[in-house]
Amino acid sequence: MTGRGFGLEEFSDEQFLVGGVTLLFTGLIGFFGNLLVLIVTYRILRHKRNIPNVLILFLAWTDLLVFPLAYPQSLIKYFFGVYIGDYMGCDFQATAITFLFMSSIILVVVMSVDRLLALSEPFYYDRHVIYDKEKVKVASIGVGCSVLTVSLLPAFGVSRNVLHFPGTFCLFEWNSTSFDGRALLYIFMSSLAFAMFLVVSCNLTTVIMALRLARRRQDSINKPRSDEEAANSRPLDHHCSSGKMEIQFAKLSGAVAITFFSCWSLFLLRVTLIQNGWPFEELIDFIAVRLASLHTVVNPWLYPLTRRKYRDAFWYLLTLFVYYATCTLLVTRPGTTLDEIVGIQSEASQVRELYREERRRSSAQRLVK
Repeated sequence: MTGRGFGLEEFSDEQFLVGGVTLLFTGLIGFFGNLLVLIVTYRILRHKRNIPNVLILFLAWTDLLVFPLAYPQSLIKYFFGVYIGDYMGCDFQATAITFLFMSSIILVVVMSVDRLLALSEPFYYDRHVIYDKEKVKVASIGVGCSVLTVSLLPAFGVSRNVLHFPGTFCLFEWNSTSFDGRALLYIFMSSLAFAMFLVVSCNLTTVIMALRLARRRQDSINKPRSDEEAANSRPLDHHCSSGKMEIQFAKLSGAVAITFFSCWSLFLLRVTLIQNGWPFEELIDFIAVRLASLHTVVNPWLYPLTRRKYRDAFWYLLTLFVYYATCTLLVTRPGTTLDEIVGIQSEASQVRELYREERRRSSAQRLVK
């Protein structure tokens, strides 16, 4: 499991075929999903350049690069029985996996905190969380260099990268006995545990706040009003008569929390147990790694499943692709354009505006009393 030898796997030929096919299938799903997110996000940035959209862009690029940088060596081993590159190839793959997955986790954490801050402190958020190209560039370079430095440590002798069961991928050693190896492993696992805590807690808090806002909005709509109050609130009620935006916001946050916990919890548990003396369970550990790898596959599809803007944009792009691929025979060309689909105010911005309006009303009511 942790030897530096290559080709010591225990999978049968049938298991290798199934493993290779499923890895290729999930990798392609994630690659094309992130490609669609990139196309849609670049178009959205023409209309609204803000921090949430830039974070989505960075996350899509990070998850997109997982397939071409981390998957090829594993796929070649699955289908052809040869691990390309030996020790240097092992260090390259392990570094790529660690760097891309750590970057993806950090981006999900930042996005979760950003959503919570935008909903809980809308006035502070609008004043201080403003897109600045130079600040974003400096922050991204600083975080990227830091993550890359940590990812390169095993390749330069701090612990080591080893080939893991079933001999198809390399990653840092899970049961290191050296001081530096154990220290590096504790850094990785404690960082992952802290990230999981932040993602789950921030997103669940966001879900609760969004649902409360939706309920208050519905109650304010159903509450009898005077003619003057009805005249003043009619545009807002027409804008969001049933709280659908808040529900969509809650769905996205809930999906992020559930997905992150489901993908990373088993991996965190198994590596922690192994480091503390528990034996390897090769099949369970293999499943833990596969679940962790699904995080970059599922990420891009959370948006069309929970946000109508991305869902409509994805459908538009897929329809347009089929239209040209079949020489206009199977489907008709979409009647709208991508700009018309994505050039509207984002759901998060609308929810923040509604929340600010709700807080203004509450403040006004307290002053009257």
